[in-house]
Amino acid sequence: MDEPNYPAERFGWYVVFVLCVCGVVANIDRQIINLLVEDIRADLAVSDTQISLLQGFAFAMFYAIVAIPLGRLADSKNRRNLIAIGIVAWTLAAIACGLAETYGQLFAARMAVGVGEAVLTPAGFSLLADMFKPRRLARPLSVYTASSFLGGGIALMVGGIIISALNNPVDDSMLAFLGDREPWQSAFILGALPGLPVALWFFLSVKEPPRRATAKARIDAEQYRQGFSHAIRFCLDNGRLFLAVFVGISMMAAAQFALGAWVPAYFIRVHEWTAAEIGAAQGLLFMIGGTAGVVAGGWVTDFLFKRGYHDANLRTAAIAALCCIPFALAAMLVTDGTLAIWLLAPAMFFGTMPFGPGPATIPIIAPPYFRAQLVALYLLVANLVGQSGGPWVVAMLTDNLFKRPDAINYSLAVTVPLLLLLGAGLAAFGWKPLRERLAEDQR
Repeated sequence: MDEPNYPAERFGWYVVFVLCVCGVVANIDRQIINLLVEDIRADLAVSDTQISLLQGFAFAMFYAIVAIPLGRLADSKNRRNLIAIGIVAWTLAAIACGLAETYGQLFAARMAVGVGEAVLTPAGFSLLADMFKPRRLARPLSVYTASSFLGGGIALMVGGIIISALNNPVDDSMLAFLGDREPWQSAFILGALPGLPVALWFFLSVKEPPRRATAKARIDAEQYRQGFSHAIRFCLDNGRLFLAVFVGISMMAAAQFALGAWVPAYFIRVHEWTAAEIGAAQGLLFMIGGTAGVVAGGWVTDFLFKRGYHDANLRTAAIAALCCIPFALAAMLVTDGTLAIWLLAPAMFFGTMPFGPGPATIPIIAPPYFRAQLVALYLLVANLVGQSGGPWVVAMLTDNLFKRPDAINYSLAVTVPLLLLLGAGLAAFGWKPLRERLAEDQR
């Protein structure tokens, strides 16, 4: 196979590490709201459905407006500079969440926080695709994707500590700079503070690499010209494969977003845990189970690929989703909170395995000049179906079917397995076209 020259992997892994730190910071700003549900509901007098819109739909609206233009910028401009600007932008938006005094203001600020993922992930995937050979790309992308779960875990653990400290301050003078704010507002502001130094570090230490492509991608480059319309045509010409990635992996994401958004409320309402207790426990699940799951997904994919399974990216995703179902279901139905946490550990591990190899399919198969646009398009679908749809369906079942807040576990028990089944089926639908396409690059 005619393959371009790539830089030393040591430098590539350094860029993975820096991107991971950026991802951790982004997810702290995004996930901390899940610990603040009860406080926001009480202070702003809103329903679970309205909270679910803050958790997901606000991001989806932002994506619908800016994701594709930002993806085009990442495919044509300096990705290092774009990411640094994005970090500053979402940090300021997260601080604005802490300054919000009405539901409308908080919704608008949450929309702007979405600039983080809208910039970071498409440009980050594109950067890494120019630093690692395709057959070795699943692992670095999985490690990078794992940073979202590491960041979510840190958000839950540190967020629980912050909330406890804000509710029971030892020395009020230490927090005087926050002004006279509710604890949930102060938590948003404190969680956002690391963003600015991280933006500066990324800008100073990462260099923009030249864009590279495999032999098959260079052939596609002769057929598809630069521009979003040609990116869409490429998707339609490979419709079965992109249905599996865009919709199948997004269904799996919806299941995980539903768990991430509502597990804290489930333990607070049903098992009578405090926000600090569930923050520490779920934070460990994210940091250990989630991170290990995503990284394991990359390793399993590379292992299978070396043994001739050219559909390894989607094969790993589908099998892992099926393995997640029994644990996720049992965790929602047991009566003991400690047992529920233990059951959520393997559910988190298997449930996160698809999120490295699944999206990694895109930069592997796409021509270099619309990789970021296709990743942005995937993230748009993942946010509409996953981050917006998953929490919203759970909230709608709780508000309208079960009609009582402490039935949140039944809503999760219905929603999560169904989403995982649909996702696994769609991922398996893409095995054959992925095999055929990647086999061409191995000849």
